[in-house]
Amino acid sequence: MRYRDAHHPQWVVAAYALAPPAFQKLLAEELAWLQRLVQPPLVEVGCGAGRILAALGVQGGSVVGLDLVPRYLVAARRLNVPAWWVAGDGLRPPLRRNHWRTVIFGQATLGSLGSEPLRRRMLTSLAELVAPGGRLLVTAYGPQARQARREWYEAQQRAGLLPPFDPARTREGTFAFTNGFVSQELTAHELQAHCPQGLVGAVTELPSGLLAASWRRV
Repeated sequence: MRYRDAHHPQWVVAAYALAPPAFQKLLAEELAWLQRLVQPPLVEVGCGAGRILAALGVQGGSVVGLDLVPRYLVAARRLNVPAWWVAGDGLRPPLRRNHWRTVIFGQATLGSLGSEPLRRRMLTSLAELVAPGGRLLVTAYGPQARQARREWYEAQQRAGLLPPFDPARTREGTFAFTNGFVSQELTAHELQAHCPQGLVGAVTELPSGLLAASWRRV
């Protein structure tokens, strides 16, 4: 609920258009990394307004975008992407278990969940969706992405899409806002330690500082 209520109603369709060059590079690297790995049937959890699925352009097989916020899915449907858009919670996804060749939890959403126990619960839930031999693909902000993130948040603040930083809680890799929303960075070691049971793989740090985990169900 905190994540859903954190943003201005137009945040999900406006924020990415404001991305400064360094953050645009981060987004492009994430898409290129995903493009190399995705196979249908595919589900993206936390799909927002469908930016990633639209850019991936996956053809053939089932493609589903799941998000907690129905108004984001309204925007996603305007993209005319061949996908099913489903409102639901990643902690209790209304989706078939052990079925999906690719499960994406991208856009560095992991660091916005608020606590390590909740991050682990989410990833365990998403791992249950992955078919044998399939992959769970997760991204998170690493320390080297900190300045690009700050520039992006400040651009959104100037546009009225995000409130000011909460100075009492904003420090090092944590950006906190006066409405309670918090975005945290992880190290590669911390992200790898979140790998759910039954999955194997590794974390890659992309040049922009984005951390990218590819975990496969054995």
